[in-house]
Amino acid sequence: MIDQRLEHFLLYELDDDWMPLAAFVGTVRQVTPQDCSIERVAAIIEDFIRKQWMIPGGWSKDTGTWEPWCVPVEEAMARIAEGYDGLAGYVGANEEELATTEVFRGEITEVGRRRLDELGSPYEKYGDPWESIRSHRAEGDFPPWVP
Repeated sequence: MIDQRLEHFLLYELDDDWMPLAAFVGTVRQVTPQDCSIERVAAIIEDFIRKQWMIPGGWSKDTGTWEPWCVPVEEAMARIAEGYDGLAGYVGANEEELATTEVFRGEITEVGRRRLDELGSPYEKYGDPWESIRSHRAEGDFPPWVP
């Protein structure tokens, strides 16, 4: 079961742009540092796909654009784990590979947007989990972040 606060921030980040593996890893680490293993990140990605909040996909070598993967969830998760189309997956990846791999990006769905609309802005509700990191700090007057 995913922490609602983490779910909220992930949906918010996902709504901003196609979200790569590194952004999932970074958000989970920042919001729930006590429980941020790569296996947990993968389980959260799978949960988002199964709840139809997100469509998995990747960059097409042919078109140079993001394309959804029209494959079963298990196949999508295998691609993310083991790598796909010459790109590294998370299994056995070092920190640099996790930060730079483009093996996968998720796109928010209408179902995901509706869930985010129900929740509103996570920054206004919980504060800014990046407030102590000057280069990552959000602009606005938010409540203090409580880890």
